[in-house]
Amino acid sequence: MMPFWPVPSPMAGPATTMNMGMDYWGTASVPMHGKVIAAPISAPSSNSRDIVLSDPAIQDERELKRQKRKQSNRESARRSRLRKQAEWEEVANRADLLKQENSSLKEELKQLQEKCDGLTSENTSLHEKLKALEDEKSNGNL
Repeated sequence: MMPFWPVPSPMAGPATTMNMGMDYWGTASVPMHGKVIAAPISAPSSNSRDIVLSDPAIQDERELKRQKRKQSNRESARRSRLRKQAEWEEVANRADLLKQENSSLKEELKQLQEKCDGLTSENTSLHEKLKALEDEKSNGNL
């Protein structure tokens, strides 16, 4: 443990710390300038955590799991990208089909409007002829 000398606090009251439990993780709290700071300490060698981390077989197993997880994530991301690309292509194809259908419907509408205009004109003409015949009939051919 490195030596530290506490410095008296300029403010009254006890010093507080947010480093609660840091001694468990390998540091100790030391007051300095009215604040408590963490100071490194050496952990005992009999700590079970150190034993587990120092076992190369367990480290290798963890590394293998980590590598498998990374590879699995890469493959999942690749599948996701491919799926999104396929969905995008499907949407683009659907958009093209809808554009073609829209163009076709516009052309059909144009033809129907022209036909409607022609029939309206013909109807007006026939109404005029009918009125003329009725006027002729009522005027001279009673």
